[in-house]
Amino acid sequence: MRKLLFGLLILCGLPLPGRAQSLDEIIRLAQDSTLTAFQSRYAYEFQLQKNARFEALRKPQLTLDLIPNYQRMIGDLSRSYVYVRNYDRFSTLTQLTLSQKVLGLGGEAYVGSRFLWSEYFAHDQAGRPREFLATPLIVGYQQSLLGYNPYRWEKAVEDQRLEAARRQLSYELHLIAEEATRRFFRLACAQGMLDMCERNQQTADTLYAIAREKAGIAMVTLAELRSLELQRLNAANALLSARNEEQLARESLAAYLRTPVLPAGTRLAVPTATDQVLLTDDEALLMARAHSAALQQQQAALTEARHQEEKARKERGPKVGVGLDVGMQQLGSTFSAAYQHPQLYMVGTVTLSVPLMDHGAARKGHAAAAAWASREEMALQEVERALSEDVHITLDNLRSHRQLLAHTAEAVAMADEVFELTAENYANGLCDINTYSLAQNRRDEAYNQHLSALAGYWTTYYHLLTLTQHE
Repeated sequence: MRKLLFGLLILCGLPLPGRAQSLDEIIRLAQDSTLTAFQSRYAYEFQLQKNARFEALRKPQLTLDLIPNYQRMIGDLSRSYVYVRNYDRFSTLTQLTLSQKVLGLGGEAYVGSRFLWSEYFAHDQAGRPREFLATPLIVGYQQSLLGYNPYRWEKAVEDQRLEAARRQLSYELHLIAEEATRRFFRLACAQGMLDMCERNQQTADTLYAIAREKAGIAMVTLAELRSLELQRLNAANALLSARNEEQLARESLAAYLRTPVLPAGTRLAVPTATDQVLLTDDEALLMARAHSAALQQQQAALTEARHQEEKARKERGPKVGVGLDVGMQQLGSTFSAAYQHPQLYMVGTVTLSVPLMDHGAARKGHAAAAAWASREEMALQEVERALSEDVHITLDNLRSHRQLLAHTAEAVAMADEVFELTAENYANGLCDINTYSLAQNRRDEAYNQHLSALAGYWTTYYHLLTLTQHE
């Protein structure tokens, strides 16, 4: 009888077999199927295409323009000094232009060809009824503001934004791993709790059945029998609660993985071995700075703010722009005449704009841009500070969780040993039910603490991977 009781008590402590899924498998499923993963990839693809468009616009652009125009001029025929008489004019300008941004200077060079056809309609037509203006070749350059090169700033900002998008994709995939780890261990802990409640229920049923047999021969007091009955009822209630929690945790994980439902027999293989992270605080911080999406995005914002500050500073004083057109041109009454004997022409323009009275608009615009640049610089410093704090806290937590894991693993081994000895003593009548229940509770508490320590360690570990992208 004692051997049978001892065997039943030990069997009640064994976990039930099932199909296991590892943490790595869950993370891969999450990174392949979650909605956040799709959104992150689409956002990165958007930035890739935007950058490709930006680079394409910096290459030579060939453009064909067709511009029709209608003009009606009305003069006063009763006044002799009015030289412009009534007429209607229809014209069409066709031009083919090959343009290229001069990235080193900040202007734009172009080469092309133009053709203008004009048709006049008037009652007292004094000039030619039709004109053709042909410009077979035109070469030019224009720059609206000397000393200011927007292309250099745009290139720097665009490169930083593309790098920020790449880092953001990697960052969000690691965030998915973090969230999957949290939900994984929520279900793992719920399954562990369910296993314990099932063991406790089986143990309570076994003890109560044996106690009822002993009560028939007056070997168990009524108080002990009622105590075992209460323990059995409490175990049944705890089992019901554990099943509900396990169901909620399984549905939560299934919803995150975008699967209809995880099968009830799905078991999670809780990782026990921990990876040794051989990173100092300085090394981890350098890696975090090199891979931080938030830091890269803030650097892009600061670069753009400095761009606007320089532009506002250049526009605060006199503004000088230049333009130069050199080409061949001819005017004729027929199409062929417009291309005969073209004449060389050159048009150069220098635009000088001096703000004599703008009520301080340019100066205040520069002050606003400078203030915004200072604000973005302080924001960058705050991002760096927060990142440094997060890295240091994560490393400290990881070391703490690693030590806690070693202690809880030792406690689990000790609690199992104590429980087996207590179960044997109880079967042999060397201890009472209270001593046995205490050993069982201590074993369950040690197991719970070990699961919590594992969850804390792996969640912190994947957060460190998110920060440093360390593999």
